[in-house]
Amino acid sequence: MSKTEFWTRIDEPEQIRDEPWKMYWREWKTGSEAFEKFLHDPIGVLVDEIRVVQPDWSVTTTVANHQVGLSRSPICIVAMVVPEERRVYLWLYKHAPEASY
Repeated sequence: MSKTEFWTRIDEPEQIRDEPWKMYWREWKTGSEAFEKFLHDPIGVLVDEIRVVQPDWSVTTTVANHQVGLSRSPICIVAMVVPEERRVYLWLYKHAPEASY
């Protein structure tokens, strides 16, 4: 099991700990069954994996480096969870195919 297989909360520097939002990150291997499930039902996966997220929340997603495509290579995902807005903002960064993490 990879150390990035689960969401890791980003709470450094200390100043962001008091913000009304929380940030998490993880990496996935694109093309995996778990990543495909995330693509097709992001809120369902987030509800299961990040405790504060609720099923009726909205998700806004941005994909960086998308020209690389979603072939079988790593993708880094940062999630900003904003309970006051009932929303999760996702930033997906697609690694180049030759990168392996």
